[in-house]
Amino acid sequence: MNNLMVTYWGPGSFAGLIVGIIVIAVFVFVAMKIAKKDGANLDAILANVSEETKQQIINAGFAETDKKDFYTTRAYIFQVNEDGDKVTAIALFYAPEHGEFYDRKIKLSKADAQAKGVQAGAFVPALMKYDKEMHYFDYKKLV
Repeated sequence: MNNLMVTYWGPGSFAGLIVGIIVIAVFVFVAMKIAKKDGANLDAILANVSEETKQQIINAGFAETDKKDFYTTRAYIFQVNEDGDKVTAIALFYAPEHGEFYDRKIKLSKADAQAKGVQAGAFVPALMKYDKEMHYFDYKKLV
């Protein structure tokens, strides 16, 4: 008789499948909300960048370095926020393979930001690593 008992919450049960689907659905929902918010932020940023500056970002290009899969470019600094002796800058880049702009938040000390010329509206040299799987250049650091 014990062999005929049905486990409702064990591995492989119907209820376990339902719970798994609900967990995955919640994860996908949260991920979509975050992606939508990030996309809206980038759209708001790009709305405040002139067409001439956008073209300069596109034309910045990527120059190969002596390190494998590392390149240099000029990052456009859209905004700089200071918090005490720390600085957070929003840098804009262009992904030629995808035909779209993307942004990165760069955190550095105030002294380092001044030494590297980080200010709103400036183009500053940046080191990028090419991601072969995603086919885009990802920001590593300012040079």
